Amino acid sequence: MTRWRRVWAGSQLTGVLFSTMVWVVVAAIPVPVILVLLVLGVVLVLARGTRLLLWWRFGVRPATGFERDKVCEAIVPIASLRGRRQPAIWVGRRTSGRDAIMPTAHDLVLSHRFVTWVVTGKLSEEETCAVVSHALGRQVVDSSPLVASFDAYCGPWQIVAQVAGGVAAGASRLPLLPLAWKVRWIVFGVAVVDSYLNQRWPAMVLVAIIAVLSWSTGFFAARWALTLQRLGDERVIAEGFGPTLARMLRRSSCGIAGQERVEILSQGRS
Repeated sequence: MTRWRRVWAGSQLTGVLFSTMVWVVVAAIPVPVILVLLVLGVVLVLARGTRLLLWWRFGVRPATGFERDKVCEAIVPIASLRGRRQPAIWVGRRTSGRDAIMPTAHDLVLSHRFVTWVVTGKLSEEETCAVVSHALGRQVVDSSPLVASFDAYCGPWQIVAQVAGGVAAGASRLPLLPLAWKVRWIVFGVAVVDSYLNQRWPAMVLVAIIAVLSWSTGFFAARWALTLQRLGDERVIAEGFGPTLARMLRRSSCGIAGQERVEILSQGRS
């Protein structure tokens, strides 16, 4: 198992457990409905690179001839994207904050703002190549059938995670919420001890699992985000645009970890 797959597997723990509980409940519904859901999941995985699914995932439209020409001219220095390996260029409305994504080896999805920067000259050729090279490094994950299959299976958890993320973003303004999260271990500890003393073994195990997941979910998610970042950075360095990406990162404020990343990119070492 490659390094990124090990980290990715850890980041899927909560999603798999939660979604499995949901699918166990779903299994009680009529068989035809289950078959429809199964077929739908298989179709979504197999057809994830089609125009329809790209539109559904990223809200894409084909780049105009002018946009495509400008982008293709800018990424000419990337040797692996020249000639027959030149990707189709799509402009996406829903890219989750990313400016460049390669969902397949033959498709490059760019955010509208990124295309605007390229066309208007706000990004140099080297800067454009640095961003696209980063997407190229992550392509092994973004186009992975294994990752797509687990994403389909963990659909229930992804829905809950998105809703919870939105709620947490709004609730974070409440002054007592951070304190409540920090003292959760006391609450979990009391619940475990109480369940043990009253011999409620299933409840004790369940509370213990929830307590562990309350820590491991964020921990593994952070490790996975860092792994994705390093996959992209390694490709940027390999393509020779490490110093360029470092200069781009210096424009924004960053902490110690960010400064370390900038130094690695500047020195061209992975």
